[in-house]
Amino acid sequence: MQLVLLAAGFGRRFGGLKQLAPVGPNGEAVMDYTAFGARRAGFDEVILIVREEVQDELLEHIEGHWPDDLRVTPVVQGPVAGTTQAVASAAPHVTAPFGVANADDLYGDDGLATLASEVKALSGSGGDADKVSEHVIVAYRLADTIIGDAAVTRGICRVDDTGHLTELVEHTVCQEYNGFFLARPLGADPELPGTELTGDEETSMNLWGFSPAIFGDLDFALAAFDPSSLPEVDGKPPELLLPSVVGELVAEGRAGVRVTLTKGRCIGITHPDDLPVVRKFLAELGAPAG
Repeated sequence: MQLVLLAAGFGRRFGGLKQLAPVGPNGEAVMDYTAFGARRAGFDEVILIVREEVQDELLEHIEGHWPDDLRVTPVVQGPVAGTTQAVASAAPHVTAPFGVANADDLYGDDGLATLASEVKALSGSGGDADKVSEHVIVAYRLADTIIGDAAVTRGICRVDDTGHLTELVEHTVCQEYNGFFLARPLGADPELPGTELTGDEETSMNLWGFSPAIFGDLDFALAAFDPSSLPEVDGKPPELLLPSVVGELVAEGRAGVRVTLTKGRCIGITHPDDLPVVRKFLAELGAPAG
């Protein structure tokens, strides 16, 4: 099985190459834990999406830290910023249903094992026409994805009675002192009041299982995307985000996405202040091969 690992981010809020930030007890990066967890779950190849200027640095790190039997195929991301282009860039190398994960999120063994199981299920659907556009998202409880007080971006899922996604909206989320979370859709007027969430909401952390049918939809979205019509924010080029594209596919009835809730936490690195929290957590967890 193949896992497309998104490692082309710029890390502007973090202020450096957070993909290689040392967080483990022996200086391991978050993506090292993902590599070992993915291999234990049954993935045997990582398609690593990178920027050209950091490719050599990432591959040098991988050579000394990742499992020897995990094949790595580096792919330089195409021209459009954002996770839609990142996944679309893997198309020439994908041969079957595949997983997608971020390089800077610690998904945990349960999340990666759940993803592997779902990808195998997609592969087992064979040529059933009803399954052509069936995909899956492995979701976490919102509260299990927040580790600090600073605002982060989270995709909040709405799910129907059959366990399928009906809406996925990217929000800016921060924790409130009353135990709730304050969420505001990306692009919404910051002067308007946000929505209070309990923390039980099913939340996307970009842990996906896709059939290859997704590539046609991604190419269509990329062709329609006009970055020049959108402003840069804090020097960051306009991005086409994967959750937004999948959310539109679902809303238009062009794809079905099963939502599977996994146990445990998903800990990511967004801000420099996240590092001490992640390091403490990993000190208790131990080295990634353990």
